[in-house]
Amino acid sequence: MLSIIHIVQLILFALMMSTGQFLFKKTAISIETINSPIPVSFGLIDGLFRALHVPWFYMAIFLYSLATLFWLYILQKVPLSIAYPFTATTMIWVPLIANIFFAERLTYSYWMGIILIVSGIAIIGSKA
Repeated sequence: MLSIIHIVQLILFALMMSTGQFLFKKTAISIETINSPIPVSFGLIDGLFRALHVPWFYMAIFLYSLATLFWLYILQKVPLSIAYPFTATTMIWVPLIANIFFAERLTYSYWMGIILIVSGIAIIGSKA
């Protein structure tokens, strides 16, 4: 059985990753409003160039870097086979954040998916 501290750390890690996804979405929205100095749009390259001018992008990169270091710490304490399923909670947090901040719709299948994700994590976590 996982300790409460490990569970909190794993959930915190998932929240950090989810917040990073939120910041990347904010970056993507901001990119649309930046005029490119490149006269012809080159798609991905143009988008990357524009992202370099968006503060949200740097915040997302910083948070992902911090989360990676935190993940290394967690993996020193929790077996990967137990810790990794908790990353699936990002599939819960990201749509909730998107619903709150971007008015993205949550469907019935989303709520059913949450039940399955939480059930799976509970089953895996109980065997630890």
